[in-house]
Formats: sequence, C-alpha cells, structure tokens
Amino acid sequence: MMISMKRYIILIFAGLLLLPGCNLYKKYDSKANTVQGNLMGDVMNPQDTLSIGDMSWRDVFKDPLLQQLIDKALVNNTDMRTAQLTIEQAQNEVRSAKWGYAPTLSFSPNASYNYQGGAGSYNVQIPVRASWQLGIFGQNRSKVRSAKAKLAYDEDYRQAVQVDLAANVANLYYTLVMLDRQLAISEATEILYQESYNTTQALFQAGTYNSPAVYEMQASLEALRTDIVTLRYSIVATEASLCQLLAEPPHHIDRSSFEQFEMPEQIHVGLPVRLSLDGLFGLGGTFNALSLIGQAVGSLTQPILQGGQLKAQLRNAKAEQEKARLEFVQTLYDAGSEVYQYKKAIETAEEKTGHIDIRVNALQEAFSATTELMNHGSTTYLEVLTAQESLLSAQLAQVENRYEMVQALINLYTALGGFGK
Repeated sequence: MMISMKRYIILIFAGLLLLPGCNLYKKYDSKANTVQGNLMGDVMNPQDTLSIGDMSWRDVFKDPLLQQLIDKALVNNTDMRTAQLTIEQAQNEVRSAKWGYAPTLSFSPNASYNYQGGAGSYNVQIPVRASWQLGIFGQNRSKVRSAKAKLAYDEDYRQAVQVDLAANVANLYYTLVMLDRQLAISEATEILYQESYNTTQALFQAGTYNSPAVYEMQASLEALRTDIVTLRYSIVATEASLCQLLAEPPHHIDRSSFEQFEMPEQIHVGLPVRLSLDGLFGLGGTFNALSLIGQAVGSLTQPILQGGQLKAQLRNAKAEQEKARLEFVQTLYDAGSEVYQYKKAIETAEEKTGHIDIRVNALQEAFSATTELMNHGSTTYLEVLTAQESLLSAQLAQVENRYEMVQALINLYTALGGFGK
C-alpha cells in the first residue's frame, strides 16, 4: 500500500520529535567513586578544616626577594607563556564550537550576457543561501562540551605549570641561601685551619712537633679550600638554573640570609579532597537540511544494523572509564602518601634541630679548649684536627637539616595545592 507523501512527511517528523527523548549522553555512575579512609594517615586531624594549601604563597613564604622572583617567573617563563597561549587557543575553539548552532550563509553571485538580434542583455543573480546542521543526536552539543573540556584541561595544566614553576623557584632560591651559609661557615673555618697550621709550623720549628704534623694540617687546610671552590661553583650553577626559569641570561641572584627564614607557626593539613568521576557516552552524526529525510531514515536504521558493533564499543568505553577511575583512585593514594611523608619530614627535621644545636655548641667548646691546650703544648695536633673537622661537620649538618625542613615545607605546600593562588 502506498503511503501518501503528506502522511510520510508527518511520520518522519514525528519520529524526529521523538529522537531527543532517546538520550545518548549518559552520566557515568561509579560504584566506588570516592576513596574511603584517611588518605594522609595520622598527620591530618579529621576535625581540622584548615589547610596550609589554602593560604596564599605570599603568606607562607614572606621573603620579599623570593616573592619578586616568583612574580617574575610567572610572567617571563617560557612554559608559562606557552600554557597561556594554549588556553587562548582553547577559548577560540569554544567560541568556534558554539557557532555550530548558527546558520551557514553562502554567497554565490553570477552574471551572464546574452546577445540576440542585435541587442544584448545582462542577467545578474546574487543568491544568498542559509543552511543549518540539526543536532538531532547532539553533535553540536558534543562539540561544545568537547571544546569546553579541552579548555578546562588546558587551564588545569596552566595551573600545574604555575605550581611547579613557583615551587622550583622557591627550591632553587633556598638552595642558594643554604649554599651561602655553608660557604660562610667553610670560609670562617678556613681561617681557623690556617691559624692551626701556623701554630703547628711554629711548634715544629721549636722542635715540639715533627714534620708529619705540619703536613697533616696543611693537607686538611687544602682539602677545605677545595670544598670552598666547589661550593662557589655550586652557587653560580644554581644561579644559572634559576635564571633559566626566569628566562634570563645567567646573573647574580639577590637573596636573604639563612637566618631570616621563618617557618609558619602552625602547619595544618586539613581535610582531604572528596572527588568523583563523571563521564559521557554518546554517538554523533551530521545532518544536512537539504537531505533531512533520507539521512534521518538512514541514521535511524544504523543502530539496528550495527547493534553488535555499538555494544562492543559501549563495553570498551565502560572498560576505559573503569581504568580511568582506578588510575584516579591510585593518584589520590599517591598524593596522600606524599603529604604524609612531607609532613613527617618537617616534624623529623624540627626534632633533630635541638639535638644538632647542642652538638654544635659542645663541639665549639671542645675545639676552643683543644686549641688552647695545643698552644701550651699540652695536647697533640691530631686532637685539634679532629676537633676542627667534627665542628665543621656538625655546622654543615645544622645547615642541611634546616634546608631539609624548608624543602619539605615547599613540597608539602605544593602537594596541598599551594602556589596556584
């Protein structure tokens, strides 16, 4: 039986009206989209709603010279500028995707000239055509969502670059501060070594010591001078690395003294994040208004003819989403472990500080007493040499412990999302 054209068109458009009800975008419902338990172990009080990661980095790292360097890096750094340009490109993609709902206008002027019977005539046509792509299966919406997702990803990437950049600047800055302090200690110790060497020479000439004592003191003095040369190179190399982050040629970096750094009075970890994963399933197609009926019929039959293939694609998509969920959960555990370790590193360094300070003070007294005894000929050069080396080692350990505390603070602040504000 032949169906009239009118009824045929009515049936087609009735079907088209029903298509939006067939929702092809289904939100992902994970059975375990949150992580149970305390991700950060015993370093986080469940009742504590404060977090150092919520503080501005200017309130955590108050050194004005460091703040100037971070500000400069955020403006000049090549990776940071590239990330910003990528975001601008993504914003353009979102604008372009939104234009998918607008009509497409085409302008095709043409002219012809006819000559007949001794007379000519011009025929000019200026047609303007408009066409729309009907997003029956949500293809326009899909493009907009995809563009927005890309923009969100690029914005997150830029923030990650910013956090990593600021943390690297802070780490290199305090590396320079530590090296300055180690160099100052070594240079001061060099003076003491030189005095001990002169005393040993005088005692040798007086017949109190033999020649090996002089050589031992001289060897220790030259070893210390070698370390000083190495420290000076480490300083210029670290300055050059910091200048790379600033996108500047190598130059001297102004910095504060080691004693000026102040740890925050309290370090709150705060509550861990609660996150979930959402995903979309979808199929898309393109429909041209000029051949709407034919393509609509073809697309309506496609899911039936390719049902097996579509089901396989759906199962694979679900598997990919589950893999992404597992990776996400593991990332949360890894992040919690990092926070735990950095917080423990700060606590350990603080605990060691008191013991190291007492050790340094004791060795300073021992060195002064031993040197005095050697000047009066009551002890050997070996005891003086041992006291000098022990004191230097303790002083350098004191600086390194302080540096480890600062570094752990930078890493903890970074892990909790700091430097992104």
